[in-house]
Amino acid sequence: MDEIGTYQQVAIVCPLCGDNKYSPWATENGFRAVKCSSCGLIYVNPRPPLEAIAAAVRTGVHKEELLNLNVVGRHIPSKAAHYKKIISEMFADIWQKNQSISWLDVGAGYGEIVEAVSDIAPHGSRIEGVEPMKAKVDQAISRGLLIKEGYLTDVNDKYGFISIINVFSHIPDFRAFLQDIKKVMLPNAEVLIETGNAGDLVERKDFPGELILPDHLVFAGEEHIHRYLEESGFELLKIKRLRIDGIGWFFKNTTKYIIGRPVVLSLPYTSPSRTLLFRARLVA
Repeated sequence: MDEIGTYQQVAIVCPLCGDNKYSPWATENGFRAVKCSSCGLIYVNPRPPLEAIAAAVRTGVHKEELLNLNVVGRHIPSKAAHYKKIISEMFADIWQKNQSISWLDVGAGYGEIVEAVSDIAPHGSRIEGVEPMKAKVDQAISRGLLIKEGYLTDVNDKYGFISIINVFSHIPDFRAFLQDIKKVMLPNAEVLIETGNAGDLVERKDFPGELILPDHLVFAGEEHIHRYLEESGFELLKIKRLRIDGIGWFFKNTTKYIIGRPVVLSLPYTSPSRTLLFRARLVA
């Protein structure tokens, strides 16, 4: 184990297949991301201990001796419109029924997903979120959204739909996380997962952005998420793939590069990097 700040990083095996063979893939913020030699999953190894990960989830700040990383972020109104369009399309068959639903957004942040689904769902639907970071919850509540401060394990109700948007990379053990998801799902309930496809990329230079280590701990590809879902009792219904390297991304990355942020510059529309959205159903 390597010493960093006030704790020791912990060496781990691959979170998906359990193998302990890997090759270096990237370094950032004093942490190392490796690629599993067996399944290709990318993960931080060694990583912070679980108690340090939990503290960062609650506060949004990683405070190590060599790193002061703040990921609290801010409310972005345009995100609600973005996800409203995506969720409208991916669940068009559900909205056509015009029947009330129950939906829980896990890791709800500032509430953009709750906001988006609330605009789409039929009258009488129950749209809620759960988020461990108090600053985000307080801001969402001030805008009238039903978001509770806490963790997935604090949820007692059951829902017909669960969204897990850009949460995967923060979870040390996604297989165990899916088991907790199942505990709050009604029979035949569905899940929507969004993450990137970094696990499908051969080299670090293929990803045109910051990895934000160690806030992001694991990076998957299509087959990795499919495997997690299948092994946990879910049937994959639909995949949506979105580019991330448009003109706006290029100028944003260029600005970050100029101020010394750890990004990789590439021409617009040339990267194999994608955002992936998975719709899956819990199999009885």
